Amino acid sequence: MRTSRSLSPRAVLAAVAVAAGAVLSAPGSVQAAESPVASTAAPGQGLEWFQARHGLPRTGSVDGATAKALQQAPDLELRRTFRTAQDLGPEELANARTVIGVGKGANIPEQGQVIALMTAMQESKFVNYTVPVDHDSLGIFQQRPSTGWGTPEQITDVPTSSKSFYGVAPFGSNPGLIQIAGWETMAPGDVCQAVQRSAYPDRYAQWEGFARDLLARESPTVPPIP
Repeated sequence: MRTSRSLSPRAVLAAVAVAAGAVLSAPGSVQAAESPVASTAAPGQGLEWFQARHGLPRTGSVDGATAKALQQAPDLELRRTFRTAQDLGPEELANARTVIGVGKGANIPEQGQVIALMTAMQESKFVNYTVPVDHDSLGIFQQRPSTGWGTPEQITDVPTSSKSFYGVAPFGSNPGLIQIAGWETMAPGDVCQAVQRSAYPDRYAQWEGFARDLLARESPTVPPIP
């Protein structure tokens, strides 16, 4: 019969360390796997960070799979993805510039342009959806043909849908920005909701800082779009 011998505390700690090292160095262990994705995107690398988190090719551009993942992502992850204007994909940044250009062409004050950018950011991250996402919602503002925002072709044309949002399009039955009485003194998120009439009215406000940064960065080089 073997008699047991108690180990000293130092010996116990050494044994635990050896065992832990063996586990971490084993194939398939945490240490052997790739380093985990950072908890927040580095500025300017938002889309690549988001794609890495979802096992998608890190292209920095929005393809169909990335667009679908963006639709389903929670707000916290989206805020960690889009921290500055530089985190948008190239097509999405071009769409944002169009929103600014249309605002300039219609003599919409900068506050109104910020509100339009906030709205498009919440609704689509500036992805121009040509296939309905929710019911028959389309385009960067997720406007619905069935509720008077225009035809699918009008809604998915970014300059035209921007005019609809601002309230300067020559068609449509919905009030746009400039038809909202007192919009200039309202909280920006409340104005977004007054135009969009979303089921989630409180979600627009989270993008105000992003929209102001986007306007400050891009507006100086964006010409007016009539």
